[in-house]
Amino acid sequence: MAHTRTWDAAYEATPPNTQNASQGAQRIREFKVDVQERLALDHVMDETDDDGYHKQVTFEEQAAAPGNLTNKYRMYGLVVGGKTELHCLDEDGNEFQLTDVGKLFILGTNSSWTKGQAVTDVAITYAATIAPDASLSNAFWCDLTGNVTLDQPTNPKAGQVLTLMFKQDATGGRTLTFGTTIYGSAANDWVLSTGANDVDMLVLYYDGDATRWRALSLHKDIDNAL
Repeated sequence: MAHTRTWDAAYEATPPNTQNASQGAQRIREFKVDVQERLALDHVMDETDDDGYHKQVTFEEQAAAPGNLTNKYRMYGLVVGGKTELHCLDEDGNEFQLTDVGKLFILGTNSSWTKGQAVTDVAITYAATIAPDASLSNAFWCDLTGNVTLDQPTNPKAGQVLTLMFKQDATGGRTLTFGTTIYGSAANDWVLSTGANDVDMLVLYYDGDATRWRALSLHKDIDNAL
């Protein structure tokens, strides 16, 4: 956005002390315009109660990390690999990078978590053929009221592991058939437990190189007190 006037040393030197006082009103109006133009880059300035709220936060690229300050937390942009990335600096001088080419930096690093991590399991409405959406979760549950065919889950990520829980209804005997796009060992037992209300867990792995889902294991009748 181009500004009406450039804010530099010459601008700050105006008006000179020799200028007529009658021109002060015009200078004040110009100053209001100049301040508003700069505030409006990141702030709401639409003559409503929202005036002054941030509509965005823009970080100018820094030549180097700023120094740490007591009781202060700093965020800034630094160039990494030719791209400006968001960084943080705490009061103790601990700096860490937040972003990396459009994603969270931590997602591309070997990390050690200090707390448990989990996803919410997603219920699949029974149908004769199901194809879970792998972008929704890593854990799925389906209550069987008939035989089911499992087609390959959609929207996978390379290396993704899915668990699918199948629960028999009160009738039991519901069967699982794999679609042609699921691969696994023919030597394994892929037959579901047949008892009423039995619960089995199927584990799948997405092989990104081969672009196919591989069935790893079927854990049968796992809803028993031990």
